[in-house]
Amino acid sequence: MKRQFIMASILSFALAGCTPSTSEIRSSYVSPTAYSDYSCEDLDKERQAIIAEAKTIGDLQEENAEMDAAFMAGFLLVSMPLIVGTAFTKNREEEFALLKGKFQAVHEMQSDKNCEIPAEMRDQAFYTKPPKKEPELLPSKK
Repeated sequence: MKRQFIMASILSFALAGCTPSTSEIRSSYVSPTAYSDYSCEDLDKERQAIIAEAKTIGDLQEENAEMDAAFMAGFLLVSMPLIVGTAFTKNREEEFALLKGKFQAVHEMQSDKNCEIPAEMRDQAFYTKPPKKEPELLPSKK
């Protein structure tokens, strides 16, 4: 019984340290009034800058979440020392949450100012998780 409790405690501790995927991150609140002095053109530029930064931060966050999941799988299959690997990944959750909040605030201000948003910008996603890369297989030598 004591052994099961210890294993459950270690498992819950280990899982608590995992880096969340971008889809699990909630946005931070950013007031749209922070952008009240921006023109529609400035808001367009800000929106594009936020999307570009979200791509960079989001890709790193996804990579770290996958690395943490791999470390945890290794921990569960092999031994406790692999949990140390989760300390080497940087959780960018706060940065990504702030970008989500800024994106929503800019979008709201564009709406409040009745800015014309081109269709390609309107339909542009804030962040799209990158597709997984399949390993390249080398041709066999026969």
